[in-house]
Amino acid sequence: MEFTSVPIIIVCCYMIGEIYKVVFKNKKEYYKLIPILVSITGGVIGMVIYYTNPEMIMDVENIWVALEIGIVSGASSTGANQIIKQTFKKEGDQTNE
Repeated sequence: MEFTSVPIIIVCCYMIGEIYKVVFKNKKEYYKLIPILVSITGGVIGMVIYYTNPEMIMDVENIWVALEIGIVSGASSTGANQIIKQTFKKEGDQTNE
C-alpha cells in the first residue's frame, strides 16, 4: 500500500494556496476561498492519480474513494498552512492573513 500520494497532494495544494495568495495579495477578502480552492484541487489531483496509477493512491477500488482522499488531503493543506503560520508567528503579531 502506497501512502506517498497523500503528502504529494498536500504539498501541491499548499503551493497552489500560496500562489493564490500572491495573485490576490491586494484583495484579502478573497482569502476565504482558499480552503475551497485547495479542496477541489486535491480532489482533482486524487482523481488524476487514480486514473494514471491507481495503486499509488492507497489501492482504492473506485474513483469516489480516490476523490475523498484527494479532498481531505487538499483540505489538510490549510491546516499545514496554519501550523507553519502559528509556529513562526512573532509575539504580539495580530495579523490575520
